[in-house]
Amino acid sequence: MNKTILASGPATQTVEAVKSLIAYHNHGHEPQEMPPFYRLTAEMVLVQSNKGDVYYVTTPGACSCPAAMYNPGKPCKHQRTYYPQLAKTTPEPVDSIRPDMRGFRPFSLLPGEEVA
Repeated sequence: MNKTILASGPATQTVEAVKSLIAYHNHGHEPQEMPPFYRLTAEMVLVQSNKGDVYYVTTPGACSCPAAMYNPGKPCKHQRTYYPQLAKTTPEPVDSIRPDMRGFRPFSLLPGEEVA
């Protein structure tokens, strides 16, 4: 028998599975209507698909939606929405190898002095 555990990413969940999970967290009370998203922990959110038939499992590092499968290494719209601090800013392109000296001030002006 093979005893190797395969690590996998998040798996898409059915509406029935999420409904029973919400009922478990609410001590047996099923939700009146299914929410567009359900936050399990600070690191995991269940997001309802546009069709409403499944819930995608979204974490800061991965998502089970099709967009995350087609664009590996890039955050999908669910990750950008529910984990905005992870959005990376792209650096501005550099036209020169010289350092940017606009913020460099070799001395401070005294109060009342003006730049000539």
